Amino acid sequence: MSALSSPYSLLTVHASSTPINAISIIKIGAGLAAFFAPAAYASRSFAFSANKSSTGASAGASVGANTTKAGSTVEATNAIRLTGARDIALGLLLRDSTAAVVTRALQVGVVVDILDILAAGLGIIEGNVSTEVATAVAGIAAASGAFQLWILNRN
Repeated sequence: MSALSSPYSLLTVHASSTPINAISIIKIGAGLAAFFAPAAYASRSFAFSANKSSTGASAGASVGANTTKAGSTVEATNAIRLTGARDIALGLLLRDSTAAVVTRALQVGVVVDILDILAAGLGIIEGNVSTEVATAVAGIAAASGAFQLWILNRN
C-alpha cells in the first residue's frame, strides 16, 4: 500500500507535469475561496446574493436555532464549505512526489466530478436546485473531470 511520501510534500511542487500543477493550484485556490468565503464564492460562481449582517457574511439567511430550514442558503453555505474542503484535500494530494498518490488523486477527482454531475441532475429532478446552479455545477465538474481524464490518459 502506498502512502504519502511525507507531509512536507503536500506543500511543495513535485508533480512532473504542468497540467498536474495547474489543476492542483486551481483546486486549492477554489477550495480555499469556498471554505473561507462561501458567500462571496457563491455570489461570484453561481450568482447567489451575499448578505452582510452584524454576525458576519452569510449566503442569504440569518443563523439561529430555529431559522435554518432544509435547503436554506445557510445550509448551502455549509455545503459550499464542505466542497471547498474536498477540493483543498484533492489539490494537496496532487502535489505529492509519489506517482501512485498523484494518479489516485486524479482518479478520485474524476469520480467526485461524476458524482457532482449526478447530484446536480438529481437536484433538478427533485426541484431543490435551480437549472442555472445545476448547469454551472455540472459544467465545472465536467470540465474538471475531462481535464483530469486527459492528464491520466496522456501519462
